[in-house]
Amino acid sequence: MDKIETKHRRKLNEDQAQVLELLYKFRFGSNDLFAQYFGKKDRSFVFKRLKILLDQALIGKRFDSSYRIQGKPAAYYLLPAGARRLPEYRDADDADEINIKGIYKDKIVSEQFVARCLDIFTLYNRFTSVYDDKLVFLTKSDLASRDHFPKQPPDAHLRFELDEDDKEFFLLIHYSHDQFFAAIRRLQHYVKHAGSEEWEKAEQDFPAIVMVFESQTDQKRFHKKAARIMNEAPDDVLLYTATLDDLKAITNADQEVLCSFDDPDEMFSFLDA
Repeated sequence: MDKIETKHRRKLNEDQAQVLELLYKFRFGSNDLFAQYFGKKDRSFVFKRLKILLDQALIGKRFDSSYRIQGKPAAYYLLPAGARRLPEYRDADDADEINIKGIYKDKIVSEQFVARCLDIFTLYNRFTSVYDDKLVFLTKSDLASRDHFPKQPPDAHLRFELDEDDKEFFLLIHYSHDQFFAAIRRLQHYVKHAGSEEWEKAEQDFPAIVMVFESQTDQKRFHKKAARIMNEAPDDVLLYTATLDDLKAITNADQEVLCSFDDPDEMFSFLDA
């Protein structure tokens, strides 16, 4: 056992350590998503690094014959041994704790959960390529230690650091296979939290809520069904909707992808919302 442990404790290079960080942040990743993150067109660059991490039992891989038939990429995830290595490569003043408990079931979580994680990674790559250092993109893993945040954390928390003022958003993704009223209940939860003592202690404005829909039909239906909730919401709670495809297709910072809840015909960019 001691010889095996020594083999697996081999020093990782910067790229390999970054893959572990990305899998902790997003829970799942694919070869293409890693290649996009590193700015590499040659997929073999990433494959070599993934193989080393697989061989050292620091990450796992989900792939079977059905993936090939459906044209789905292999999905990689962090193993507990990989999570335990993260503090070795973090700055000494990085106080975020590693939540190993949350990753134990990644081997058996649903394919829908995996797809959600890959979508969030996709949005991260797209948004960071457009907004660059203006954007801080946080995931559920990043938000685990934020006590004042909603108990049902957003799929992503975006903060745009602008010269005049920061803009913050909660992204909540709703898929066509989800029960429609789950989106309504999620909105209710966030509106309630905006007026809670927990959030009041944070002493900051509540981020604008962006409900992201896979289906335009669900997006339009949401505008009708959520009206009563927003009529009773605090005045400082802002709500927008968007489609997942539009967010994945952002190519410039001024692109108008957010639909105003108050006036569905009025569109905004993230920087102007």
